[in-house]
Amino acid sequence: MILAYIIISFINVFLHIVRSILVIKSTKLIASICNCICYTFSAVVIKFIAEVDLWVAIAVQATTNFLGCYVAMWFCDRILSRKQRTKYEQK
Repeated sequence: MILAYIIISFINVFLHIVRSILVIKSTKLIASICNCICYTFSAVVIKFIAEVDLWVAIAVQATTNFLGCYVAMWFCDRILSRKQRTKYEQK
């Protein structure tokens, strides 16, 4: 159960970082859809938090927030830089 909690928490952080970037750089519709997905997924994380020990929840949240943020930012940088290269190559 703890492994599932770690994976779900990591996905949750990843989704929220991507959502934050899309809210700024995308359309209202895409931002709304991302927001809906993220906060619905957060309900799953809350359910898992309720079933584990407090110190396990703290350790998992701290670790997955750090790693998830780093990976999501790296992923978005790769995607955005690829889009920019494609845009400049078309000119």
